[in-house]
Amino acid sequence: MSYFLGKLSDILFRINIHEGTANERLASESKKIIVQLATNTQQVPTQYLDDFQKLIKLIEKTLKKHPNLPLLTPCGLSGIQNRTASRYIKLLLDIQNELESKI
Repeated sequence: MSYFLGKLSDILFRINIHEGTANERLASESKKIIVQLATNTQQVPTQYLDDFQKLIKLIEKTLKKHPNLPLLTPCGLSGIQNRTASRYIKLLLDIQNELESKI
């Protein structure tokens, strides 16, 4: 759990200090979310797992839409507005808070 929580904390820190809209901030960390968090979904508390998997699918869909993205970071996640991106950021914060409360 400490690896997952550490990576999640790093991602959330960068989301919070990144310039731009909620969608741009979430997209800026999308590749790290896929690489560092998506492979450890067993660490996600069950009450957040469905929404977390929806976020992963959304990121994967965005990355597949743009063939040049292996080298670039998307400037936004496809098909969502800033309020939805904000909810996903809050989801990540809720997961972090839940995991920290268990330590």
